[in-house]
Parts: sequence; structure tokens; C-alpha cells
Amino acid sequence: MVAMRTSMRLLLLVSVAASLVATPAPRTQDVGIDMRNVHLHVAADAVLDVAWLHGRLRPAKAGQTPVFDDPTSFDMAIEDAELSIDAPSLTALVNRAFSFKGSNLSDLKVSFEGPLLVQHGKLSKGVTVPFSVRASVSVTPEGLLRVHPEKTKTAGVPAQGLMHLFGIELDNLVHANPAGGIRIEGNDLLLDPGRLLPAPATSGHLVRADVRDNHLVQIFGRGAAGRPKGGGNYIWFRGGTIRFGKLTMSDADLQLIDMQPADAFDFYSAKYDAQLVAGYSKNTPQHGLRTYMPDYRRVGR
Repeated sequence: MVAMRTSMRLLLLVSVAASLVATPAPRTQDVGIDMRNVHLHVAADAVLDVAWLHGRLRPAKAGQTPVFDDPTSFDMAIEDAELSIDAPSLTALVNRAFSFKGSNLSDLKVSFEGPLLVQHGKLSKGVTVPFSVRASVSVTPEGLLRVHPEKTKTAGVPAQGLMHLFGIELDNLVHANPAGGIRIEGNDLLLDPGRLLPAPATSGHLVRADVRDNHLVQIFGRGAAGRPKGGGNYIWFRGGTIRFGKLTMSDADLQLIDMQPADAFDFYSAKYDAQLVAGYSKNTPQHGLRTYMPDYRRVGR
């Protein structure tokens, strides 16, 4: 009996050891990201104004390290944020979203009129017809931006009545692109805000949207409850491992700080080298790194 118990214990130990060896390496830890008062260039023709943002950078592939210089190497999950975008930037993103093969919308231009979003463009359906739409904005329970037409004109003629008369809805006329974050529901346009942005792939639960001060304002997560305490304009990476150029930082504590805090931190992630070279860095006693940068517009020239 004693020999049997000893044998069973040995088998159990061998089994446990084998399971430990067979356990795959854990996924690289996500990197926390916080932003405050950042004028963020997401493309050459599009800027997001980030009042605040709290989220995480996640490796696009398990076991890899997010590389800041390669926005396809990580995804950004927004937990809490307040973001706003002006008309020219929104125009650029919308045109890019409708540039897919088979799209029948072109020459789009977005503007704001009080609380309404106004869109002008051309619709091709056998013939090409100019149109304008004045729409209200709201948020669906699943976190999509709903653009609801309040008044529609084609070639200067009100089209709403004609569409209802012939039983035509927006989805009969406009080709959507679900892969690009565009869906049509009746006469409403549903947009996934994260998918409209260039890389990195961005996700987050939108809870409120409105037009304010000639900007489309979007609130994610807990809204004001997620606003970071304290002042200053910065982008802060914390925890996990991340690589910038030749620098790899584990248990990251890297803060990019605005050298001219009187206005928003003008930062262009695709061209941050110019700002980095024009600034300076300091180490903290806890082995963190504080990098002070001038605004992109000051070095971009």
C-alpha cells in the first residue's frame, strides 16, 4: 500500500511538471496609456483633440512587444475618454472610409450647423447627383455613432418626400462598408468611431456624442468620472513592455510632456522623431523617463 501511494505521488508530480512545461508563455502584458490635453495628429490630414484618454495598448500578436514606430504592432483599447474632431479632419476620415471599391459616394464635405452635422457630396446611381444632408447625432446602445438625416436635398430639391413616396430608403441608394466601420440602418448611418481611424486599430464603447463648438465631441466609458487628476499636457505609458526606436522599456514609465503647456500638446505620432530630437529627457529616481517635447507645429516647419 505504501509503495502504491509513493508511486501515485510520483505520477502526480510528473503530471504536474509536464503540465507546467506544456503551459504556453503568457501574453505580453498590455501597456497602459493616458493622455491629457493632446492635439493628436492621426494622419497627415486629420487631428483628434484629446481632452483626456485612459486605455491600454495591446500587442497585435500574442508574445510580441508593442512597437510605437509600427502602429500595426498593437491595438489601442479606450476605456475612458473625451475626444473631439473638427470638420476638415472628419471630412478626411469620411472620404477615406467611403473610398472602397463599389462605393457610390464621392467628394464628401462635412461641416456643422448648430447641433447638426451637415454633409455635402455626390451620389452615383446611374447618374451622378449632388446632395446635402443635415443630420442629428446620437449613440446606439452598442456604442456606435448614429447619424440621422433630418433634411435631405438632391440637386437642390428636397428628397425626403420623394424617398418616402417611392418607398426608397438610404440603404437602397448608398453602399456601406461594414469592414470600414460603416453600416446603414433604414435612413440612418451607423459609424464605428474606432474603425474610421488609421492604424493602430482602436476600440472603445462610445456613450455620448454631440456637436459642440464646431466639433463632433465623443465620450467613451465613464465620461467625466474617468478624467485624470492633476494638470499638464502629456502622453504617459505605464506598465508592460514597449519599444520606441532602439529603446525598449520594460515595466514602462515613460511620459512625453509638452514643453509649451499654455496650449494643447501638438503631437504627431508618425513623425515624433523631430519632436524628440528638439526636446530633452530626464530620468526619475524610480527609473522612469520624462521626455519634454516642443509642439509638432514648432518643429514641423
